[in-house]
Formats: sequence, structure tokens, C-alpha cells
Amino acid sequence: MNAVASGVGAFVALLGAAVVVSILAERLRVPVAVALVAVGTFVHVDLPFAFGDVLLFVFLPPLVFEAAWNLDLGALRRTGVRIAMLAVPGTLATAALVAGALIALGVFTPGSALVFGAIVSATDPVAVVAAFRRVDVPLDVRTLVEGESLANDGVALVLFALALAFASGASPPVGVEIAAGIAAIAIGIAVGVVFGLACAFALRATDALEYEVTVTIVLAYLAYVAAAAWHGSGLFATAAGAVALRAALARMPAALTNAADVDRAWIALAFIANAVVFLATGILIQPQRIVHEPVLVIAAVGAVWLARALLALVAGRSRRDRVTLFLAGMRGALPLALALGLPATLPGRPQIIDATFAVVLITIVAQGAPLQPVLARLYRRA
Repeated sequence: MNAVASGVGAFVALLGAAVVVSILAERLRVPVAVALVAVGTFVHVDLPFAFGDVLLFVFLPPLVFEAAWNLDLGALRRTGVRIAMLAVPGTLATAALVAGALIALGVFTPGSALVFGAIVSATDPVAVVAAFRRVDVPLDVRTLVEGESLANDGVALVLFALALAFASGASPPVGVEIAAGIAAIAIGIAVGVVFGLACAFALRATDALEYEVTVTIVLAYLAYVAAAAWHGSGLFATAAGAVALRAALARMPAALTNAADVDRAWIALAFIANAVVFLATGILIQPQRIVHEPVLVIAAVGAVWLARALLALVAGRSRRDRVTLFLAGMRGALPLALALGLPATLPGRPQIIDATFAVVLITIVAQGAPLQPVLARLYRRA
């Protein structure tokens, strides 16, 4: 068997295992993301792909597109300011609080602490969003959680690049770094809007389902890759493209003849990506590296939880909002990919990876396992 066939076989086996675990988790009423990560930690196999690059350029575009595509435009307008506050100053504050706490505790040097703070500043509320489908959660709360995750992933990537440059000693002046970060986000949004509008006009020329689905897939990847090539944020480009396309189609609904079928196609694509990513996340986590550094683990997880609690306290408008926002602060595949992709020469790299393993595993399991009953109790009808 040649290398290509072997790789395809290994990927299909991974996907098949993820489907089986997901079905069993549904029957046992366990959050699918929690089950996939937990099972993955007991599996000792080599992944058939390079996790970091494949996550960023293969799995993230469809995950981001599907989440942005399904945002309610009315709720997005109502919660836009709060999303922006959570995603930009909220992400920056989270990174700063985590880094500051670990520096004060003497766990990391300033450079390593800033890198770690940037890595864990992005949230992954997939388990929360899945629970929303079974619990009567207000639309604005759901949009706030999903919108924050979409936007803070992009901000965290920009922040990570700046922190890594600082820790590596190759950092330009702070003003230049900030300007570069703002430019990357602006370029990404502009690319996404232009491509999204172009795809809306392309869809007016066809009513075939296969073309409609394909156009949206092309948009998800093309916006991401083009923005990255032009030194912009691919995540912001894909998200902006999905929102721009959805907004344009709302003004000319006849342009998307098979809207319900397109939505179903994206549900399937997002499930494939999420299932593989979460199972791969569990496989990559090495529990033995978490256990042998208890002080580091306690400090890292405690700092992340403290920062999230403070952010939820400030951003939430009610007790229910604050609890939901805190639970939505799980960390997932993106922090893991960033940590594993750190240069070998970076001071404190092993400790950063160990701390990231701990934060990802503990936040997903500890916050995800009781998620549905907690939300059901919070949002039960009076």
C-alpha cells in the first residue's frame, strides 16, 4: 500500500472511530466533545496528518464558516458591541491576566508567560453550542457565545504571533506590532466581505444544489487562504465572508434556491471536522506530562479560570449570562496546535506545552461534563 492510500485509510479509521464515539456519547447523554477528548487520551496512535498545519488550513475554515453562516443576523446586530468587547479587549485582558498571574507566581518567565497567555486566550465552545440545541437558551446568548469564539480565535492568532516575536527576541517596536495586528484583522474582514458578495452574485446564476454547496465551500477556503497570503487574518476573512454572503442572500433570497439543503450539508461538514479535531486533540494530549508538574498545572488552570470568571462577571448582564459565559470558556484544538507548533528553541517550550495540555483537558472535561444539566437548570421555564 502506498503512502497516500495508507494516509487515507488512517484518516477514515480516525473518522469512523469518532463517529462511533459520538453516537455512544449521544446515547449516554455525554457531551460529544468531552467524550471524544476523553477517549482520545487513552488511544496511543500516530495521527495521519501534521496536526498544526492541517488544523489551521483544513479544519478551521469549515468550522469557522459553518459557525458564522448560522449566526442570526438580527441577534448579531443586537449583540455586536458585546461580542467586540469580549473578543478584543476581553481576549487581550485574558492573555494579560493569565501571563501576569504566572509571572507573579514565578511559574514562567515574562516571555514564556506572554506566549502561554496568548495561546490560551482563545475559547472553543463547541460543547456549549451543542448543548444549546437541547436547552431553550435565548438566541442572543447563543449568538454572543458563538460570536465571541469566532472573533477571539482570530484575535488570539494575531496576539500569539506578537507574543512569540517578543519571546524570541525578534520583536519590532510595540506600536508597529499593534498596527500590524489591526491591519491583519482589517485585511481579513475586507477580503471576506468582498469574496462573500462576489459569491452571492455567482449564486444568482444557478439553482443547482451541488453548485450552491460548492460555492460556499470555495468561499470558506478561498477567503481564508487569500487573506493569509495578503498578511491578513484568515479566520476573520472566512467569518466575514460567511456573514456577508448570508446578509446578501437575505436581500435576494431567490439566489439560494436550496437553502435548507445547503444548511444540512454544512452541518455534516462541521461534524466531520469537529469529530476528527476533538478526537485528535485527545490523542495528542499526554496525561503523564500533566501529572508530573502539579504546581504548573494548578497555576495555569487556576489563572485561566480566574481570568474567565472575571471576564464573565464584567460582560454578563445576569447570573445566567455570567455562568453561561464562564462555561463557554473551554479551550480546545487551537491552543493545542499553537503550543505544539512552538519553535524548539523557545525558552520554556516544554512547560508551555504541558500547561496547555492541562488547560485543554481540564477545561473541556470539568466544564463540559456537567454542561447540559447546568444550562437546563439555568434556562428552565418558570
